[in-house]
Amino acid sequence: ASSSRRRSSSSGSSKSTTKVDNDLNPPAASSASSLFVDIVEGSSSSPSHSPSSSSRTSNNTLGENDNEGEEKEGKGSTNSPFIHHPQFDAVVCGGTLGIFAASAILARDPSLRVAVIERSALRGRDQDWNIARSELERIVQYGIVDRDTMEESIKIEFNPMRVGFETPKKGGFSTDVNDVLNVGVSPKQLVERARESFVKRGGVVLENVSIQGISVYDDAAVVTCGHESKDAAAAVDNSNTPFLLKSRLIIDAMGGGSPIAKQARGGAKPDGICLVVGSCARSKLFNEINRKGGDLIYSFNPVEEVPTLATKEKFMARDGSISTELPRNVQNKSSEIQMFWEAFPASSGANDRTTYMFAYMDASATRPSLQRMFQEYFRLLPKYQGLGGESSSGSTTSMEELVAKEDITFTRLLFAAFPSYSASPIQYPESWSRIVAVGDASGVQSPLSFGGFGALLRNLPRTVDGVVEALQYDILDGKSLRGLQPYLPNLASTWMMQRSMSAPSLEDADDAPNNMIPKVFGSPLLSDGSPGPEIISELLANTFEGMLSLDDGKGDRLLPFLQDVVRPGGLLGALSKVVVNKPELVPRIIRHVGPAPIVDV
Repeated sequence: ASSSRRRSSSSGSSKSTTKVDNDLNPPAASSASSLFVDIVEGSSSSPSHSPSSSSRTSNNTLGENDNEGEEKEGKGSTNSPFIHHPQFDAVVCGGTLGIFAASAILARDPSLRVAVIERSALRGRDQDWNIARSELERIVQYGIVDRDTMEESIKIEFNPMRVGFETPKKGGFSTDVNDVLNVGVSPKQLVERARESFVKRGGVVLENVSIQGISVYDDAAVVTCGHESKDAAAAVDNSNTPFLLKSRLIIDAMGGGSPIAKQARGGAKPDGICLVVGSCARSKLFNEINRKGGDLIYSFNPVEEVPTLATKEKFMARDGSISTELPRNVQNKSSEIQMFWEAFPASSGANDRTTYMFAYMDASATRPSLQRMFQEYFRLLPKYQGLGGESSSGSTTSMEELVAKEDITFTRLLFAAFPSYSASPIQYPESWSRIVAVGDASGVQSPLSFGGFGALLRNLPRTVDGVVEALQYDILDGKSLRGLQPYLPNLASTWMMQRSMSAPSLEDADDAPNNMIPKVFGSPLLSDGSPGPEIISELLANTFEGMLSLDDGKGDRLLPFLQDVVRPGGLLGALSKVVVNKPELVPRIIRHVGPAPIVDV
């Protein structure tokens, strides 16, 4: 490895080993760095950082999209210009959403050399992405695709979307809104068209290629890549040898689980988690429901105490075997959860409907597993969607009965765990030059939403224009690039709302000093004696009612919140209404949410 001095690339750690060796072989295990990003002082063009004469990466890395000029002239030479000259202006890591950012960047400046690396095949899923038409317009405004292509990608459009929170008093709150997440587009088609546009402008797509590490030098960043399949190896250089890509700028689009983001956050535990389970199911019972539109957010049950594990939780051993035997490091406890629901008519048929159940919580080990969340989902789904009706005793037809009678068929199951951090957007150390994040990897998504496509498009103007300007003027130092991730007041507002929508774990409630974190389940948190488990529904119902009343029911203050662009003024105005109309709730809100998130707003 190079003898150049290396700067620490994460706070509290000076351990660092360059990822770029004297040849294309990976560093020896004894000297390999545990850091994904390595900040190295010196030039990447020094002899000690160049691949050996056995390197074949420069011959075929670009394939049919070889750039003209000095790179092409170096083909076949042992003194390859692949390392001595930047191969790309920007390399986008993560393709499913990164392809949209990459295509927009090339549309802004076609002279740039841009590549997209995707660990698997670059394609979108079969199930709809739901988004507002006003947000989808960004893909046309930024030249990702043309308007005809955008319209062709829209497979379903519907209104209204219901927002509601049932409470034992006065039925809670419910209202219909239009044009929010009411458009279903085909990800498979849209990703393919964005890719075609990107490649047509000279962009390079590398599929089935993994990123093993990134070394950032004074003059460029070097990405060490590996092949995820034999087909990918044949497409690049007919071998399984790791290869290098050199770029002026690295763009992280690897989502919330990005190894770059994890390192930048120092391995910090998420401040919040959103667990989501759901399905796309087919039933004649959905036909009439679909005609009424969808649900943006809805709750019909109070806070419930939920076990950590499913009734017959399954575990995977290190050898890949599946067992129901409880591992020694796993405990089956319980915690309090407030369930929320979301539903959309699906484009795959009039009887098809996508439903999600989700819950906000901290990252305590007592929180339910995804298997347990699915068990609760199947238990509550019939009641949520009114499937099969209720008996005279008030019980709802069970999911087992509905499946046995073939009244419902599940075509796809979905699940995810979305981490969120109060310190967002992410801020890299100033020593991290030549790296910038987009989408969920940057932490710009609201802690209330699931991020993804919508979050990427909402922040596209700042991201794309900023990246292009940084490349054009060669402003790629860490301090300057931090300006692309400024403080966003709306994130502080939504973070407070996430806290208000989360029930504290029983473990935290028992251990908290001075009982600052209340135990919600079974405790009278409301001063008028109503049951504690209703506190979250009561809080949300009154807050949303306050937002709606600020503009005489027009929804101008409510819609930004639902579109994930919360304005602090609207939220504080709604809370002031709660103070006036429901003063007995105020001390309970402060006790439940805590003073810090309120002060941050």
